[in-house]
Amino acid sequence: MGTLWVNGNIYTLNKPGEMMRAMFVEHGRILKMGEEGHLRRTYAGRIEEIVNLEGKSVYPAFTDSHIHLVGYGEALDRVDASEATNLRELLETMKQQGSDDEWVVAEGFDDRLLGEMPTRDMIDEVISDRPVVLKRVCRHVAVVNSKGLERLGLIHHTVIEGGKLGRDEEGKLNGVLYDAALDLLYKELSGNRKKNAASLRRAIDSLFAHGIVGAHTEDLFYHGDPLETIQAYEDVLDELPFQAHLLVHEQVVDRVIQHDAMTKRKRFDFGAMKLFVDGSFGGRTALLSAPYADDLAQRGIEVHRPDHLEALVKKARTYGMNVAAHVIGDAAVEQFVSLLEKYPAKKGTRDRIIHASLLNDSLIKRIKSLPVLIDAQPVFLSDDLDMLFERLGNERVHDVYRFKSLLDTGALLLGGSDAPISSVDVRKGLFGAVARQSFKGSGTLNPSERLSMYEALRSFTYSPHVATGTHGKNGLLIQSYNANFTVWDEDFFQLQGEEILHNRLVMTVVGGKPVYEAEVVTS
Repeated sequence: MGTLWVNGNIYTLNKPGEMMRAMFVEHGRILKMGEEGHLRRTYAGRIEEIVNLEGKSVYPAFTDSHIHLVGYGEALDRVDASEATNLRELLETMKQQGSDDEWVVAEGFDDRLLGEMPTRDMIDEVISDRPVVLKRVCRHVAVVNSKGLERLGLIHHTVIEGGKLGRDEEGKLNGVLYDAALDLLYKELSGNRKKNAASLRRAIDSLFAHGIVGAHTEDLFYHGDPLETIQAYEDVLDELPFQAHLLVHEQVVDRVIQHDAMTKRKRFDFGAMKLFVDGSFGGRTALLSAPYADDLAQRGIEVHRPDHLEALVKKARTYGMNVAAHVIGDAAVEQFVSLLEKYPAKKGTRDRIIHASLLNDSLIKRIKSLPVLIDAQPVFLSDDLDMLFERLGNERVHDVYRFKSLLDTGALLLGGSDAPISSVDVRKGLFGAVARQSFKGSGTLNPSERLSMYEALRSFTYSPHVATGTHGKNGLLIQSYNANFTVWDEDFFQLQGEEILHNRLVMTVVGGKPVYEAEVVTS
């Protein structure tokens, strides 16, 4: 017995413009699509329920191709600093959190909104008796107070390879940590099986409410013993109908493999070895081939020495793994592309270029010859557009987020959010991809790099399943595929500009059963 969904604009995303009015779902799969009358007659004796979609629009359920699931769940339970404009007010709010000697954590501050970069002295003025950390929105920079420096064991002479410790005019530590320096913080804040499972449940509940039923994620380094984190995934995904694909951080890959922990499970599997080549534009740690426009003394940070980076790629190949690298600046992309050319991926597989934010024509051409997928975050363009002009200058900024050029290389283009760094709201990702404008209102950046709405939707629906080899049954709404879909008030294909941001999610469905339903809106 099944359910007949009728009177909808059901977009298959199998090809542009293909739309059906009704579909019959049984045992979690789409048995047939077409006109309501025909389906009523065909399945007359098997229709248990009829759902009237009332002209609403239906799309395959979304997959976020770049997220930190445990970290996102943690952030939902911490102080949100993303809109803070007054540092003292933020710290007073934090002062009320936690107790005893626990770390007090705020997620996602933006020094441009605060008007200054916080320092340990500023934090100490309000909270000096407990360790405090403020994580910058990019999560490549954080600020701790004096108690925090003490807990991390950081002193004046400490040197961090692949990272940096901020200093004041006298050369003393000012509490600002950059890139690899944050590794010490992850160890301090790490969770356990129970805590990580709670964060996962919190994250997945939120994602269902955004139409997201799957994710490519990277959690196995930041939250304690990676084997316990894997156990937390087992605990949660035995209960919740959510699909996860886990990248494996290079610092834990040996332990995970030695314990034979990468066996595919019912609702999650494992992917490439993840590594970092550089940092972020916001922290001026993305590795550039020319200096930052607003700080000519800076070109960014190399997280690994070139010989160490090469050794990591060789290690992945020894393990028979693909490589996934965080590369934002053009110099970082060039380093990674050169290594992929030198150590090609196994035939039939793809390496993952994460972010690929700043690309000249030469790099685009070289990417075209590689078997890769591009792990892109269109929301970043809209989040950071004003800042990008400051960091890169008016000429170089036109080489950022070249979504259309990357798609045209033949690489598989995936859409993600990098939450908790940015919002999981897929509407914002679609807006960034098709409008290429700031959320604050702006002109269109390099209009030739826009994606069509069809291309943008596919990057969040079908393409993520191609990347993980699950596309024979997921990511489209066609006969025999799993009935995983979202229902929206308006038709994304008919919306322009900011209208995209206001479309309302009505329902998220997994295996033919709702996992999220919006409250009924009455006029």
